[in-house]
Amino acid sequence: MVLLQITGLPTATVIKRTQFLSGVFTAGAVEAAFTNYSRQVIVGGGITISVNTGTDVVTLDTSNVVIGAAGGALNNNLGKLLLCYKPTSSTADSAIPVLTAHDFTASTTGGTLTATITAIATAT
Repeated sequence: MVLLQITGLPTATVIKRTQFLSGVFTAGAVEAAFTNYSRQVIVGGGITISVNTGTDVVTLDTSNVVIGAAGGALNNNLGKLLLCYKPTSSTADSAIPVLTAHDFTASTTGGTLTATITAIATAT
């Protein structure tokens, strides 16, 4: 999970058309830099896939991501949350595809920051 500041935030269309994380930054995005920020990894146990056999709908959901003491010494105004796939073969932003982008409006103040992402994908 990558958080973006409101400053320099590209349009939703630009983000949708950007294949890799590096392209989002090339388009002007500024990654969060508040105190205690780091990119968050959501592992297999934090991903839930549910199948409704009555409606034939498959939903993908993730657990909440909680960052304690977010900000304080350095604060940010946030505007987007990106879910990306980081391959084990590379950590370069040019090799990390952006899977989904979500509006995420928050301002850090040193308190707990919780990102709740529900039903990020649905297929029928």
